[in-house]
Formats: sequence, structure tokens, C-alpha cells
Amino acid sequence: MSSFIHQTYTRIWANNIKVPVVSVDYGKAPDRPFPQGLYDCLEAYLWTLLIFKQIYEISPERIVLVGDSAGGNLVAALTTLLIEWKLPLPTGIVLVYPALNLNTGDYTPSLLTALNDMIIPHTFLKICAKAYLQNCNGPTNGNALINPIFTCDETLKKYPETHIFVGNKDPFHDDCCRFVERIK
Repeated sequence: MSSFIHQTYTRIWANNIKVPVVSVDYGKAPDRPFPQGLYDCLEAYLWTLLIFKQIYEISPERIVLVGDSAGGNLVAALTTLLIEWKLPLPTGIVLVYPALNLNTGDYTPSLLTALNDMIIPHTFLKICAKAYLQNCNGPTNGNALINPIFTCDETLKKYPETHIFVGNKDPFHDDCCRFVERIK
């Protein structure tokens, strides 16, 4: 999707909570495979921290990162990257049905239940993951910037306040529940 598609929601959020909402049009696969989208998000986050105040005369004292599906993957990966690089963290993160495990050979009960899902069939998820990972050579299992489910415990302890939303019929349900248990 795009920030244009999400404008309906971001405008409502901005108006209801009376704060600016920065929506990022990060590069998407297949044209911009990993790590391009992640770096676009990093650039937008650093811009918000360092430049936003100069332009809008509003100091971003609290920043909450929100992402759904692939965007949830990027928010979790960005949080890990910020921790690893010892950069300022957001106040909190919100992950909405995030894709936390892009390993196409891993199967969880929720993913198996969704094999023939009418909205997001498993084959579509595999095509998306393959397009995103086209520049990766070899296995990506342990790479937390691709698969946040594999973020090490030491890094997870440093995560800011985290909220995760996922439906009980979602293909990512089991990975989200495992991530919640680890982050607790």
C-alpha cells in the first residue's frame, strides 16, 4: 500500500489526537528490495528527530512508530537497528498484524490454517517475501532486520513500550504471539 491509501486513517489520527503524523512512502519490492525500505524508514525517523522542529517549529518530544503488515516488519526492524546503532529510540511502537518472520519455509499452525485464505493466500505471502529478499544471498533465519522474530533477547529488553494487534485468524498470529511472549 502507500501513505496515500492510508491518508484516511492518518488524517483522522492527526485530527483526533491533535499531533502531527508523518507517513513514510518507503521503497517497496520488487523495485526496492531489502534493505532499501528499512533505510527509507531510518532516514524518515532521523529526519523527524533532527529536522522536523526546524521546519514546523514543533519539537517531537514523543514519537510512536506504527506499521501494519510489512510496515510492522519495518517498525520492528528499525527499532532493532536503532538499538544496535545506539540511536535515540521512539517512545513506543505499535505493530499491527506485523510480518515478523519472512522465512518462506517456516510453517506455524496459523499460517497453515491460512493456506487458502481468500484475502492473503500463502502463495501471495511467499511471492512478496521473495521479491523483498531478492538481494539476499543465503539463509536469512538469524537476521533480525529481516525476521524480527529472531531479535535477540538482549535487544528485546531494550525495546520501548510495544503494542501488537493481530487477528486470531491472521496468518501471522502465531509469530505475533511468540514475539509478545519474548518481549514480555
